[in-house]
Amino acid sequence: MSETTSTRPLGPGQRIAVGALVTIMLLFAGFPLLWIALTSIKPNGAILSTDPVFIFQPTLDHWASVLVTSDFLKFYANSLIIAGATVVIVMVVSTMAAYALARYPMRGGDNIAFFILSQRMMPPVAVVLPIFLIASSMGMLDRLETLIAINVAFNIPLSVWMIRGFIEGTSRELEEAAVVDGTSWTGAFLRVTVPQIWPGLLSTALFVYIYTVNEFLFASILSGTNARPVSAAVSLFLPTGVRGTLFGEAAVAAILIMLPGIIFATLMQRYLVAGVSLGAVKG
Repeated sequence: MSETTSTRPLGPGQRIAVGALVTIMLLFAGFPLLWIALTSIKPNGAILSTDPVFIFQPTLDHWASVLVTSDFLKFYANSLIIAGATVVIVMVVSTMAAYALARYPMRGGDNIAFFILSQRMMPPVAVVLPIFLIASSMGMLDRLETLIAINVAFNIPLSVWMIRGFIEGTSRELEEAAVVDGTSWTGAFLRVTVPQIWPGLLSTALFVYIYTVNEFLFASILSGTNARPVSAAVSLFLPTGVRGTLFGEAAVAAILIMLPGIIFATLMQRYLVAGVSLGAVKG
């Protein structure tokens, strides 16, 4: 059997070209992260220099300013609480809704699923004013519960759509076999289906976490000094009077904001890749 073009090994020149291309892409993607990391330990003189400075005496003053002097850790904890609660609630509700849409045929099921997804297409700025007025009248401004509820409402539509695709890619016959063996339908779902779609659930949870942590509009309008998350707290390091922008502190804040998502994605990398592949195939 002759080798096809798709399976033929790359020649030396092709390997060099592919390696060079991958290196360029990694440098292009990683340079902003490297620049932020360097900025977080640069002295102010090196940061404000008109020429790029790569050799300097490192300092931890910016880290001390963010972690000790400012209230950033309080806002950081707020973001973790909001994101954690949002991920848990969204995953539970979305998984149940997606299972119902995927497993129980109903008239207009596809239209219902698309209607749910269409809610995510609505621009948040279109509803921020009525939501602000409702929260104000109920005394729910500057509350973690309000921001959690808003993020849950905006993340459920896309999550339902994603998880529905993962469930449709699994076999219903395996659930029926488990029921025949004496397991309830709930037990069959938890013991048979969930392990199959686990990578997809992790992928969805990561998307929900990223969207929640990066949400700025509602965070800046509905929160004050108590429930402010980091997406709005970054304004602490923007120009104020004659102080100017605190570039070093802003870089530290950016690193801390990205850190949980990077750690999660790194630890769950093989599951996340499997989740993307799972969502691409239905059968």
